[in-house]
Amino acid sequence: MRVEYNKHQLASISSLIGKIGTLKAPRIITAFERAALVLENRVKTNLTGPVLSTRSGRLRSSISTRVREKDGRLAAYIGSGQRTGKPAVYADILETGGIVRPKNCQWLTIPTRQNMTGAKGNIRYRAREVPNGFFARSKAGNLILYRGGNKRPEAMFILKKQVKIPARRYLALSQAQGEQDAFNCLSAGLGALLEEK
Repeated sequence: MRVEYNKHQLASISSLIGKIGTLKAPRIITAFERAALVLENRVKTNLTGPVLSTRSGRLRSSISTRVREKDGRLAAYIGSGQRTGKPAVYADILETGGIVRPKNCQWLTIPTRQNMTGAKGNIRYRAREVPNGFFARSKAGNLILYRGGNKRPEAMFILKKQVKIPARRYLALSQAQGEQDAFNCLSAGLGALLEEK
């Protein structure tokens, strides 16, 4: 996500920056960073409930903000891996949607609830580690990897050739929801710098 403002907002911000002067330039950048953090927090809020439900928290913890100055212009970038350069591998597809296909094997292995740990939602077994594993087709025709043994068999994975992921637009939604708050934060920060003597 890139933060931009309309021409009226830019005129207001430019006017404040012009009045503040270049001596406080580092603090202007700090005010801009604080405004961007308002949007970052909105994204993280949306990732913990309203838009996506959190399983491991990896995507949420990968969300960060980077402010860059280039040719006298400031731009804030908010998203997965902005500070580290290592975004969560599924960050983009959750935003835009698309089809996931296996890369190095024939099937995608989708864990079932029986294969998930309680609170964290992590998987107990990888497909190759399922004890006494065997395959069978469900009534719906899906190929399922079961865990066998002394107990009744448990479905551990559903195997698919591809999966369609719907676009969740967690970044676009967060930007639409929080852009005005971010602008208000920036205006207040610049206004405070202007009032300093």
